[in-house]
Amino acid sequence: MKILWGKGYTRVAVLASVVALILTLGDDGLSADLARPIPLRLAYSAMTVNQAIPWISVEAGHFKKHGLDVEVVHASSILAMQALLTGEVAVAQSVTDACVTANLSGADTVFIGAILDKPLYSFIVNAKIKTPQDLKGKRVGVTRFGSTPDALARSTLRMWGLDPATDVTLIQLNEMGLLVQGLVNGVIDAAPISLPSNIRAKHLGFTELLDLTKLNKTYITGTVVTRKRFLDGQRDAAKRFMRGFLEGMRTYLEDEEFSVKVIQKWTRAKNRDEVKEAHAQQARHMLRVPRTNLAGIKSILEGLDKLPAAKGADPRRFVDSSLLDELEKEGFLKTLYKN
Repeated sequence: MKILWGKGYTRVAVLASVVALILTLGDDGLSADLARPIPLRLAYSAMTVNQAIPWISVEAGHFKKHGLDVEVVHASSILAMQALLTGEVAVAQSVTDACVTANLSGADTVFIGAILDKPLYSFIVNAKIKTPQDLKGKRVGVTRFGSTPDALARSTLRMWGLDPATDVTLIQLNEMGLLVQGLVNGVIDAAPISLPSNIRAKHLGFTELLDLTKLNKTYITGTVVTRKRFLDGQRDAAKRFMRGFLEGMRTYLEDEEFSVKVIQKWTRAKNRDEVKEAHAQQARHMLRVPRTNLAGIKSILEGLDKLPAAKGADPRRFVDSSLLDELEKEGFLKTLYKN
């Protein structure tokens, strides 16, 4: 653009006019680029209460508040992990055991958080099964092999002195809700089932053979998994995500009505009382700051004893707490809760 210096104009005045013109561009100009939210995709692996925090953060606008445009997609734990490894998603929710196995195979997958350090699952069986030994020869349902329900089924069976490979038949039914349906239809005889589906199963007359929260073992669930590549290459976006996620945790704990409504919407659960009960149970156990418990990773490694790389693996290699450390140092964590 050629500037003509007319009578009465100075270089300072013209420069001021150009700056004013840029500022008036508003949403159609440079300010639009600066205000445009950062896109981020997250995959969640099951329609269960322990995966509700991202749903709540989306619905409450927490991610948007921190400059993120988060797209939440549903995939099985295996597909969610594949999407994470190929870069189709930046974060995956509750791909717990898959995170460890991928890391052991050379991937840069790490936990950046876990909202629970115990499994809020029930080992549900049909009425004919009275003791763990009655499970011999029976069909035990899991969502997918390599998923958290699969790992819990195998570890619980071993605890009861049963061999998951020979004493029972493990059957994949893909979704947590389908495990309940499998019990109803007689496709399976038992399954480890999480909130709120375990409540539904008990209301339908099935028996809780074991409350898995009472296991004498730490087991992380509701995990948040990403890659070192994302943490190093898109640090600002990762930090914004963690702020929004933490605010979602606060909303879960402090706004029951809103949270139950969101959980009902995303799980498509019709019975509000069951969802409310599930919400309350998780709230009693949920961590306020989602630091990943190393003892929980040890439990996963013990279940992967057939993998040579799992033996002697340091649990710390699977965790990156730097986002939480930075937010704590900056005082963000202190602003979350009233107490």
